[in-house]
Parts: sequence; structure tokens; C-alpha cells
Amino acid sequence: MARKKDLSKDLLKILLERKTLTRQEFGTLTGARPATILEAVDELKKCGIIAEPGRNSKKTGRKSPQLTLNPDSTWVIGIDFQVKKTIGTIIDAQGKICSKLTIPAGKRRSLEECRSEIADVIRKLLNENRAHCEKLKAIGFADPGMVDVNNGISLKAVNIPGWENADTAAWLRKEFGLPSFIFPAESVIIYMEYRNKLPKPPQSIFHLGTGDGIGGGFIKNGEIFSGSFHRAMEIGHIIIMPGGPVCQCGNRGCLEALAGESGILRRINEAIKSGVDTSLDTANFSIAHFAECVKHDKLAKIIAAEVCTYIGSALAVITTLLNPELIVISGELTAIGSVLPETVKRVLSQNCFPGVVMDLKLEISALPPDVTACGAALLARNQIFEERFASY
Repeated sequence: MARKKDLSKDLLKILLERKTLTRQEFGTLTGARPATILEAVDELKKCGIIAEPGRNSKKTGRKSPQLTLNPDSTWVIGIDFQVKKTIGTIIDAQGKICSKLTIPAGKRRSLEECRSEIADVIRKLLNENRAHCEKLKAIGFADPGMVDVNNGISLKAVNIPGWENADTAAWLRKEFGLPSFIFPAESVIIYMEYRNKLPKPPQSIFHLGTGDGIGGGFIKNGEIFSGSFHRAMEIGHIIIMPGGPVCQCGNRGCLEALAGESGILRRINEAIKSGVDTSLDTANFSIAHFAECVKHDKLAKIIAAEVCTYIGSALAVITTLLNPELIVISGELTAIGSVLPETVKRVLSQNCFPGVVMDLKLEISALPPDVTACGAALLARNQIFEERFASY
């Protein structure tokens, strides 16, 4: 009995990552006997967790039917609460996006106004999917700041006023009547980078996200590392310039204060005040505008090189401590082009022990910018399935 349950659990874990699998492939992976695999598969089928389309089909041929998660068994809402917008999505059990919605950030002067915006997105998703509400089983929330994952508390997001010490999971559960889970947004993103590399992912990946702020995440052997209190990998708050500009966290010289959007804008304003001629528009500034100007504006090119050097310096610390197989950089700043990876590689080679960077790979993310909402839903889905299976 224990062997059958262990096999069922292993099969579920594989399907949560790989989407489809044949019985033969599962047998190769586990070494289990066909009769034991049959029992494990039947148990998950009986629970309604998996399906095997084509198993009873009259079609003949050599192609084995695929085991898959039952798509209608569990739908999940995913929310990505960002500085400038809120993205919501609904996925089915297989991870297919059933609905998606993005709204720009409104007035966020308090926790109540932040919650109102989040609730508005969820209600609109629910209204669009009224016919499927009974399938919804959970909410996954990607939090922009530090998180107490175990207790579902949003501790603090330095760039969103009022977003601190909020019992987000309990509020979502009470407001919408669904089990709710919150995750640091950067943990969600590194999970999605890992999934994007399946079925043969690197042993370890570090992700650095750029934009309004600077964030980081690390995964090794498929396990997200976020520290004992889920507050690790805050690469944006590594001190790069002691005594430098004040960061929104209160410290001075953080990477985010130098390479985040506000840091880049501060550097541009300093140059303009000193008489530098530039086409950069500080009144309507954005990272996208900055990236466009890097193509032709001398000041933008200079600042881009500085910013990339700061990022490389922070990644040198990460590389020395974690020795990742792959570093992935994502976000708006990647639009500045080859100067980013080229500068980072140069700084790493200059500041790291040679053996550490010898086999290190550096990539620009290939994932779409709205992938985090889907990732939050997937992580919540995983927890729901694990809890459901444990109860059988």
C-alpha cells in the first residue's frame, strides 16, 4: 500500500512539471513493475486528479496513451501585484491560461486602496468565468515585497505605499472563499525560469529581475531557495556603493538605488543639472524610453554602462557564494541590448575566482513579462494537489 501511494505521489509530482507522461516512461523513470504502476495510476484516476485520454479509444497503433492532469479538476486564480499594474489570470490544472486581465495601477495611498485594486481584478476574472466558478480551487498571489510565506503575511514592499504587515492570504481567503497562498514574486519568477528549461533544466539557476526595482531568486535541483524566513536573494539591496544614494529601503548605495528606475532617473537629472546635453526626457521617464535612447544618446550610453557594471558587481557576489550553473536576467532593462550581458560577463571575469565563472552561462530571459501571474497560480495549484493527495 505504501509503495502504491509513493508511486502515485511521484507520478503526480512529475505531471505537475512535465504535463504528460506515458506509463512506459513512468516505469523507466521509477523502475516500478507494470502491475504496481497500474494501481498507482488507477488511484489518481479514481480521485479525479489525472486522466488518460485515448486509453479506451478504439484507435489502434503503437503510440501509447498519455497520462495527464485532468484539466477541469482544478482551476486556479493567479495575481501578480506590480508597482505599475496588476495582472490576473486563471489557469486549469494543466497550466493552460483560461483567462487573463491587466489593469494599470490606480491610487495606492493605503493598504485598503491596494486591496481594492486586487479585488477588482479578481472579481472581473470571476465575472468572465461565471460558468466555471465551481472549478476554481485556490488563489496564488505573487507579492512584490518581503513575505512571511508560512503565515501568508505581506511584510513590506518598499516601492508601494501602505503595502506592509498585511495578512494577505487570510484577506483573500475571507474575501473570495478560496484557499489562498502568497509567494515572493521573485520566487515565482525563478520557478517559471526553471519550468522553461524542462525537461533537462540546469542544476542551479539564479534569476535577476530589472525594472522599477531589482530582485533575485535562486533554484537548485528543482527546489526554490528563499532562506529560513523566505527573505533571501534580495540582490537589489546588496550595498554596491557604500555611502551612495539613499534607497527606498532606507540604506545607502543599494543596487536598486543605482540600477533601478529611480536610480537611473536620479543619475540623468544629475547630469542634466551639470549641463550635459541629452535627448532623455525626465518628465515622462520610463525604462523603455531609456532603452530606446541608449541606441543614439551619449549620456544614455554612459549611464547604461554604469548600471550594467553595478549589476555585474552584485552578480559577482552571488556567483562567488552560490556558484550557479546559469544566470538569467529579465525585465525592462534587458531592452538596452548587448551592453548588458557583455558588461556583466566582463565584470564577472574581473571580480570572481576564475574557476567559479569558467562554466557559468548567462542568458537574457525568453519568458513573456506577464508570466508571474501564471507562475503564482501554478505554485498554488501544486500546493492544492499536494494537500488533496495527502488526504486520500
